Amino acid sequence: MTVAHDDPHVARLFEHMALLVSDGVGDPLDIHEQLVELAMENSPDVARYWKQVGVGVGVPDTAYKDGGPHLFPDAPPVRVFRTSGTTGSVRGTVRYSKLGLELKGMAIEANARRHLRPDDGVRPVVIPFAPSEEAAPEMAIAFDMARIAESCGNPELSTAVVGANGVDFDLLANRLDAAVAEGLPVVLVGATFAFVNICDALEEQGRSWQLPPGSRMYDGGGFKGRSRIMRVDDLRAAVRRVFGIERHGNIFGMTELANMIYDASDTPVGPLGERPKGSHPAGGPKVRDPRTREYLTEGHGLLEITDLSLLDRPHVLLTGDLGIAGPEGVAIAGRIAGSASRGCSLTLDEMTGGAA
Repeated sequence: MTVAHDDPHVARLFEHMALLVSDGVGDPLDIHEQLVELAMENSPDVARYWKQVGVGVGVPDTAYKDGGPHLFPDAPPVRVFRTSGTTGSVRGTVRYSKLGLELKGMAIEANARRHLRPDDGVRPVVIPFAPSEEAAPEMAIAFDMARIAESCGNPELSTAVVGANGVDFDLLANRLDAAVAEGLPVVLVGATFAFVNICDALEEQGRSWQLPPGSRMYDGGGFKGRSRIMRVDDLRAAVRRVFGIERHGNIFGMTELANMIYDASDTPVGPLGERPKGSHPAGGPKVRDPRTREYLTEGHGLLEITDLSLLDRPHVLLTGDLGIAGPEGVAIAGRIAGSASRGCSLTLDEMTGGAA
């Protein structure tokens, strides 16, 4: 029997998920099992898929190219996010119910507070290299960056700097100059190739800063852009030259997921120097053997993400990426051959000036 969005069971499940996501309190295995049961009750397609491949195996990201499984058709979605798609491809679509969107916001904010806030508690100037949420309501990364800025950032100076006409370099310079004058740390966050393009443009203009102590950068997405490939350490060297930042990290996120995953260590693992990602109380990455579908503790395989902040669709996703399992976590080493490059990252590459 289908479980309605306003069923008391869903309300209780939401409360348990919220505690786990925000405070790390609760039983992840119990929540996983409840979410599996919910998906099988509410999506015959998911139930059939799990009967074929094994219960709990990640749903492929390609399932969302035609809208994918949405577990609460009785509740009109309050928000729809779309992948950018690649040339000639269909845009993926994910829908959020009221409770689902609330959980997503909680997850992004809690994770950002764990990783982005300086140790002294000062709210940094958060500058997303992404459009504002108002300018790009269907871009999940714009929603995520807004939650990061609101939960962690200085409210007067934090701002997005990418718009319909590209990067607002004057606004960026204004906020960086103000942060330097006030001695406030800066957190730069956005898609990997947005960083590449912005650093290229600023170096060409001869502009640079030495941002205050505690400043850091977090790029997200792959290191293969529309026009070139960038090694992790080469990007960090460019950010160091332009912004004087010494603390770096990478974030993995997808439109199909609710939460983000941060680096667990600074050990280069992947072919471009990709660092391993770690788990958090509400999930994280694992690697499956492509032949047996068993989990690997070492070596290359299919990247699978468990996201226990995801209520509206199956909470386990096969992403189409290559994962490298090791003792410090899972390095994400780009798309598997035949998979399209990551949509939001390529969109922001284009919006910030990347060559085709």
